[in-house]
Amino acid sequence: MSNTDAPSADDSLDPDEELLFARLNAYNDALNRGDYQQQAQLKRDHPDLVELLKCLEGLDSLAPPADDSSQTLVYYEQQHLQTDPPPDNPLNVSESVQLQTGFPRPFGKYELQAELGRGGMGVVYKAWQADLGRAVALKMILSSHLASHDDVHRFYEEAKAAGGLRHSHIVAVHEVGQVHGQHFFAMDFVEGPSLAEALTKRIYAPEKAAAFIVAAAQAIDYLHQHGIVHRDLKPANILIDPEGEPIVTDFGLAKVFNTEENLTRTGTIVGTPSYMAPEQAAGQASSVTAASDVYSLGAILYEMLTGRPPFQEPNPLDTLVQVLEGEPTLPTKLNRHIPRDLELICLRCLEKRPEKRYASANALADDLVRFLKREPVEARPVGLAYQLRRWARREPALVSRLGALLLTILVVQAKYSYNGYDWSFHRDVLVLLGLWGLTAFMFQWMLNQEHLANFARFAWCATDAILLTILLAIVDPPVGPLLIGYPMIIAAAGLFFRVRLVVFTTIVTIMAFAVFAWLRPEEIALIHYGMIYAAVLGVIGFVIAHQVYRVRVLNRYYDSRQ
Repeated sequence: MSNTDAPSADDSLDPDEELLFARLNAYNDALNRGDYQQQAQLKRDHPDLVELLKCLEGLDSLAPPADDSSQTLVYYEQQHLQTDPPPDNPLNVSESVQLQTGFPRPFGKYELQAELGRGGMGVVYKAWQADLGRAVALKMILSSHLASHDDVHRFYEEAKAAGGLRHSHIVAVHEVGQVHGQHFFAMDFVEGPSLAEALTKRIYAPEKAAAFIVAAAQAIDYLHQHGIVHRDLKPANILIDPEGEPIVTDFGLAKVFNTEENLTRTGTIVGTPSYMAPEQAAGQASSVTAASDVYSLGAILYEMLTGRPPFQEPNPLDTLVQVLEGEPTLPTKLNRHIPRDLELICLRCLEKRPEKRYASANALADDLVRFLKREPVEARPVGLAYQLRRWARREPALVSRLGALLLTILVVQAKYSYNGYDWSFHRDVLVLLGLWGLTAFMFQWMLNQEHLANFARFAWCATDAILLTILLAIVDPPVGPLLIGYPMIIAAAGLFFRVRLVVFTTIVTIMAFAVFAWLRPEEIALIHYGMIYAAVLGVIGFVIAHQVYRVRVLNRYYDSRQ
């Protein structure tokens, strides 16, 4: 669900969780080392964790880099760019060196002047190349622990991918080499901030945002024409030159078509959750195509216009759920100055199904040019049925309740039309159902307000239980089949992915059922039947809470690594 909470003090670890996290960390270290024997041993030693470990394999690429204050940085590789790193010996210890600290410092024919940034696999320095008298950016492998074989291979694949590209909006790679065992590649130094840095200060005017994405999309189309999908387009990977033009960089996750090998296995999630396409978030490596980059360009355009990405939750897993199942808030709800045509272009890029997006990055650029020229754009409003589906994905809690209430009203109205029972009773039932619908709209509005969201979840579930009990208390007997409403309320609470909310809702529904049994004892044939039903509600709540807990464990595990 959207509007999720950040982990609170209530999520503090108990001893069992600390032991579980230690085992998960051990397995994650084995993943990073490419130590398949250790991975297999951990699975044999802890068969009860096999499902969690499989989840960890798929989610490992989302773990943020560990903060390493050590001055010793290990760089390694066995061969030059033209050959693959040998899999049997991922680390040549004799090539490990201890870098000097402080700037400037020599590095072969370069002089390192400053650190520009670092990510999960690489660190980038600004350097001076004395023989040509120019500033360059040097990227090297960085890891606070032993990098995996795939990480090393991907570093060189990045250099290969970028090395053959020559485009005014793509950073150029000039040289690949090694100095004392530290492998690097040299690329253009762009004097300017990243788009991510620029977006911390302001949002873009619609026309400027459109023009910026036109240039970026043309560069991405150039990549696609050369058989490369970037797969990690985001504001941090787009630099802004002194003229304000975009420069696409960081090809560490680029996918090259028509190659015999693929470093990414199906089921492995690579990229940045807030900007990755649904097929990428699902780990469907074979389905990641040029359309995935079009989605990312749309996500960047969305943030330039609204100041936030389409989906951004407190942790990666919740963000992935939103990417896969949710719909972004309409841009015009966040910034009313966005023209309708530009909103349509942005939303077309963010379609869940790749075939509904623009056919190419160049097609996106062309439509943005039409917008800038005040010409009709290709992106058109979708039909009513599709808008309803989007609404259901955007606000599933509200839509599911309204759907259930509408179905109930239709059944009640049909029964009244056929049997013609007492009008005052029929009116009371309709008023109650209408009031229930109004409360659903009210709680959805509160859910969209960040400071009210947590209260809204608890109040919404409690109100549902209370209104259901009132309805059961006034309807004609027998009401047995209608008791299914209580477990449905518990299941709906699970959609919010909050263990305490599920527990709270379970307790409230059991209490509400007890009130119903007290108000209408004739509906409970034998007292132990009522006790069994209450126990079943507790079991349902426990099962749902346990499943939610398993998801939250992985959430807290990744949070603990930040």
